[in-house]
Amino acid sequence: MNQPRIVLVRYDEIGLKGKNRSFFESRLIDHIRRKLTDMEGVRYRRPRGRILIDIDEPQIDECVRRLRMIPGIVSFSVGVPIRPDADSIAELGVAWIEPLLASGKPLTFYVRTQRSDKNFPVTSPDFSYQVGAKILQRLHDKGLSVEFKSPEFVLEIEIGHEETVAFQGRVPGIRGLPVSTGGEVLTLLSGGIDSPVAAFMVVRRGCRSHFVFFDNQAFLGRGGFDKTHRLAKIVNRYQWGGRLYAVPFGNLQTAIRDLCTPAHRVVLYRRMMYRIAHAL
Repeated sequence: MNQPRIVLVRYDEIGLKGKNRSFFESRLIDHIRRKLTDMEGVRYRRPRGRILIDIDEPQIDECVRRLRMIPGIVSFSVGVPIRPDADSIAELGVAWIEPLLASGKPLTFYVRTQRSDKNFPVTSPDFSYQVGAKILQRLHDKGLSVEFKSPEFVLEIEIGHEETVAFQGRVPGIRGLPVSTGGEVLTLLSGGIDSPVAAFMVVRRGCRSHFVFFDNQAFLGRGGFDKTHRLAKIVNRYQWGGRLYAVPFGNLQTAIRDLCTPAHRVVLYRRMMYRIAHAL
C-alpha cells in the first residue's frame, strides 16, 4: 500500500528577500511543478514561508533525483506525517535506524526538533531529548550512540500548527536562485568546457540561458553541432525553456580568412559572433 510522503524544500537566499520574497518563492514552485509535472497526485503547499510537497512513496526516488537539479534549493528532506508524541516518533526512528545497524558497524545519530507551533507544551530541546532517549534505549546494544557535531544519521522533527512531520536527514541541493528571477541571457556555446560551465553558473544565479552555436560544417563537419546540442541539453536539465540557435558561419569565416590579415582573423571572428548574438 502506498504511504504518503512529505518533502520539505529549504532555501536560503530567498529568505533574505523583502517585499518581493513571494515572487522568488513562486518562481521556485513553478520550476518544481515543471520538473514533477508527469508525476500523479503531487500536491504543493506553502505554509509560513516553507515549501511542502505531498507525494506517494513509489515516486520518492525520482522526485529526489529531479529536485537535486533545481537552482534555488539549498536542501530538502523526505518525511512522513506522524502524531506529535515521543513514542510514535521514536518508533519511526527505530524503524529507520535499525536497518543501518544490520551490518554490525556502529552508528551515530542526533534528533533535531523545530516548533512552528509555539503552543506545543514541550520545548524543542526537551522533545528532542525525549525522542532520542527512547531510540537510544532500544538500539544502544546494537552500536548506536549520540553525536552532536557530525552525526551520521539525523532525525528531524517539525511540529506545526496543522501537522507534525518526521524527516530522515537532508539531501543537498545546488543552492542559488530560482530560474527566471534574473532575466534571460544568451550564451555563446562551443564544444569546449568553458561555455557550458559559464551557462550553468548564470542559470544557478537565477537567469534562464538560451544558446547560440556558430556552425561551420564546411571546416568542422557535423560533429561540432552534435556535441553542442548535447551540451545544451545537459544545461537545460537545470532550467526550463532554453533554446539553441545554430547560425551558419562558414561563408562569413571564409570571407574574413580571404580578405583580412592573419593577425586580425580571430578578433574579427569574435567581433562578428558578438554582433550576431546581440541581434538575436
